[in-house]
Amino acid sequence: MNDLKHWKHALLIAVIVTFSSQLYFNFFTDNFRISAAVILFPVLLMTIAKDQNSAAIGCVTGAMVFVVRLFLISSGIAQLQDNVTVALIGGLFYVAYGLLFSVFIKNKHTIPFQRMIVGMVLSDFCANIFEVGLRTSMRYNSLDTQVYFYLFGIAVVRTIIAGSILLGEQNYRALMKKMEHENRYQRLYLMTTRLKNEVYFMEKNTDEIESAMSNAYRLYEKLSGMDLQSELKKTALSIARDVHEIKKDYIRIMQGIQKEIDEQYSEEEMGIRDLLQILKESTYRLLEARRLDIQLDFQVKDEFVTCDHYALMLVLMNLVNNGIEAIEKKGQKGWILVSVEKQGDQFWFTVTDNGPGIPKKDMDRIFQMGFSTKFDEETGNIYRGVGLSGVQMTVEEKFHGSIEVKSELGVGTEFRVMIPAEMLEEEIV
Repeated sequence: MNDLKHWKHALLIAVIVTFSSQLYFNFFTDNFRISAAVILFPVLLMTIAKDQNSAAIGCVTGAMVFVVRLFLISSGIAQLQDNVTVALIGGLFYVAYGLLFSVFIKNKHTIPFQRMIVGMVLSDFCANIFEVGLRTSMRYNSLDTQVYFYLFGIAVVRTIIAGSILLGEQNYRALMKKMEHENRYQRLYLMTTRLKNEVYFMEKNTDEIESAMSNAYRLYEKLSGMDLQSELKKTALSIARDVHEIKKDYIRIMQGIQKEIDEQYSEEEMGIRDLLQILKESTYRLLEARRLDIQLDFQVKDEFVTCDHYALMLVLMNLVNNGIEAIEKKGQKGWILVSVEKQGDQFWFTVTDNGPGIPKKDMDRIFQMGFSTKFDEETGNIYRGVGLSGVQMTVEEKFHGSIEVKSELGVGTEFRVMIPAEMLEEEIV
């Protein structure tokens, strides 16, 4: 499979070089051509053929250059001064270049950029001497000393252009890699946020499981003191044991999730601007995927660094998503404004949207667990409605803050979250 791939790359390079070699002009020696192909050839050797032998690529390229030029000569397309020998010498140039390139640049993956440039200059210069030497020997002439300076200058100029192309390609790859890394980082961060949120609510549920287990055991003790059938007593004890096993499995699951989170992502602190940047970019990707025309505006009036950025991200992400769903329901263009401001010893987070607003009859129920006005149009199932209830629980129980909402039908909705500064701020070192 790799051999086939290498042959395809070799033929591709040969085709590119062969046809670009037809763009040329003659220099100081008759039939000595300066073409774009000699600039492209080392670039292709260092990119497409980075894992292949340069000498082999040179042989394939030289053979194709010779065959194509021979065809052009025989068909009368080529210029009158071209002949079979000239076509052969043109092909041998790339054979020599590929061989020299493999000598001067042995490991294309690890060679420093400066050494690569030197190797390219030497390959170009020596291959030029080889080509010009063959051409002049045909006319029984000798090379003038000045010709060597010309050839070296040409090699330097062509290498500078080729090196600039390679440097630009490297910078482009580095930029793409950085962007990909940032996207992966953001996806990992958001996934960690959701997992930590699940663990938080699972921990809260362990108290309810513990209570159910205790109640089942107390029921067993009461039944044990009564003159009842032994089956009832065994059933009560069995329930207590089953709940205890469920609790142990529950805790193991939580510990497993928490361990994976800690191993994959260990960010301890985060500034509010960085947090909102992640939220902004991830939200725009969501909007693009859902083809929604919603503009986002994030305003940070007071910067701070916090260790509880996961929980804070959860709160803001849910409020922003709630605004997106409201605007989507409205079926029009919209906007969402997220602002952060410190007033006294409190931080205020405001999320405003220009959606359809919330009816008065629903205002008192939007924070209730299970309440939702949204449903899946395909299945008809009502959504769980844990978003806003989870937001309120996190704000009030974890941050000891408060959340309030104002809404006007046809105008929009505004959520205001207050969190004491002492619950968020970390000293910036």
